Amino acid sequence: MSEGRLPNLLVIGVPKAGTGSLYGYLSQHPDICASDEKEVGYFNYFNPARNQGPPPPLSDYRRHFAHCTGARYAFEATPTYSYGGRPVIDAIAATLDRPRIVLSLRNPVDRLWSAYTFQRELGNMTRYPRFEDYLEACERRSPDGSDLVPRDHLHGLYIGHYANYVPHWLDAFGSDLHVIFAERFRSDPHAVVAGICRWLGIDDAVVRRLDLQPRNTTQHPRSTRAAHLAYSVKRAAERRGLLPPRLKSSLRGVYQKANAGAPPEAMSDEVRRHVEELYRSSNEVTAQALLAHGYADLPTWLRVSAGSS
Repeated sequence: MSEGRLPNLLVIGVPKAGTGSLYGYLSQHPDICASDEKEVGYFNYFNPARNQGPPPPLSDYRRHFAHCTGARYAFEATPTYSYGGRPVIDAIAATLDRPRIVLSLRNPVDRLWSAYTFQRELGNMTRYPRFEDYLEACERRSPDGSDLVPRDHLHGLYIGHYANYVPHWLDAFGSDLHVIFAERFRSDPHAVVAGICRWLGIDDAVVRRLDLQPRNTTQHPRSTRAAHLAYSVKRAAERRGLLPPRLKSSLRGVYQKANAGAPPEAMSDEVRRHVEELYRSSNEVTAQALLAHGYADLPTWLRVSAGSS
């Protein structure tokens, strides 16, 4: 098999803003070839907050695209790239030949709630049975992300402070960066995916024939401890190459039926207002950066902020 090519299209996040669905949709386009796994994560090795030491050989990254021999675009989707900061941005710019980059943003209040319920699905919230407990723990962390600890699951609040990193992506990649908004993506995926295709210079008529059912929706467990055990076993099996996609899909269905539960109680109005205030200044900075780069039609959660500055 060929050593593989490097990607020229990246979906960089943010987490819980539809990147799983976007990966599934773009993978179906005949001019786009997806990596052999969604989140390759190669450029996370350049983020000193996540990893120490040298990154793996570039040949390891190429192997994920060895099957992409004739497609115009080869791509992967790693949401953690989005908040990796300058080191990740600089590594992408230095390694890839003028890649196209898609960034999906979501109302950070809703994104935070989704992050909490997702981590609860994975069984990682046993210490924080209520959203308010999780929020309090996140608030104790530095708002600039300087004290984040990988895999402690308390990145949720920081990730929604888009002003810490979105302007850097806009400045670094300019017209080679395409920002979409998760709320519009969810309500009209055909229009958003067709817009991405036009931006990429490929046939957007194909979108009418794609399967645009949502991917990776959060399932709420009856027992978070059982969820944690199940996902620990799953990750261990994946690392050993013991879980092919078809088997993984079947086992996921069996597990969800066995451990299906009700979603956690919704965020209260009082807590929502508090979180909105936490994000207010960041939203204002993000909105101004987007406006400066030609994004005039912003979603309500950004339009209101932009108008208040």
